[in-house]
Amino acid sequence: MRNKFIKVRVAPAEYAGIARHADAAGQTMSEYVREQVLAVHRTLDLQAELAALRGLVAAPARSTNDALALEAVLLLRELAAARDAQILGRVRAQLAQRTAQQGGQA
Repeated sequence: MRNKFIKVRVAPAEYAGIARHADAAGQTMSEYVREQVLAVHRTLDLQAELAALRGLVAAPARSTNDALALEAVLLLRELAAARDAQILGRVRAQLAQRTAQQGGQA
């Protein structure tokens, strides 16, 4: 039973484009948008994101007792429990960027 909904605001041009795609697919706007959102959600690879994040966090944690590294590990555990691969991907990207910045400062 589908009894929850998600509201999303889009620009008029975006709405028109989505409407055209839905019409071309022979679907209602709700069907089309739901299908698109779920397709992206299914492609998220939680295990790959966790592995990449662990690799970024483990190296500094071995070399120092940095509180930030410990905080990152705890955050990873919470995110993994919530199974939110999208957030994990953003965290991984930010960690990679900061690691690269720190490498350039050394």
